[in-house]
Amino acid sequence: MIPVESETSTKNGIKIIYVAKENILQYLKEKKDEGFDTLLMISGVDYKDHLEVLYHLLSSSSNTHLIVKTKTNDEVDSVTSLWKGADWHERETWDLVGIKFKNHPNLKRILLADGWVGHPLRKDYPMDKKQYVNLGEDGEDRVSYEKTEGY
Repeated sequence: MIPVESETSTKNGIKIIYVAKENILQYLKEKKDEGFDTLLMISGVDYKDHLEVLYHLLSSSSNTHLIVKTKTNDEVDSVTSLWKGADWHERETWDLVGIKFKNHPNLKRILLADGWVGHPLRKDYPMDKKQYVNLGEDGEDRVSYEKTEGY
């Protein structure tokens, strides 16, 4: 049994569990084996001093929700080995928040162009620095800081 760092619940009674990032993959495997068969969502949050990854789980047999959180400053294990649907959730979290998922089969941008600099949901993202995307001759997106080179 994987140790839990802390436990609380939401206003409507959904249990929230904090697990150390080193144990997150094994903990989520235990939860899947216990009947939390559906991964509803993965999201990332920037709290300035640390990042968090949230896993929203559902047991379809008991209709029970569970939120599992882990703190990180850089990366966490991918859960694509447990739920294939985690692929896009982890890519979106990487793209927008900048959390890397170790052992992800295809961790690349999913919403922003490949050349995009930074992660727009990070608190340190420079909102005043505009980036423009243009379709290059080769059919690939090209990112530039020059307005004349973008849409």
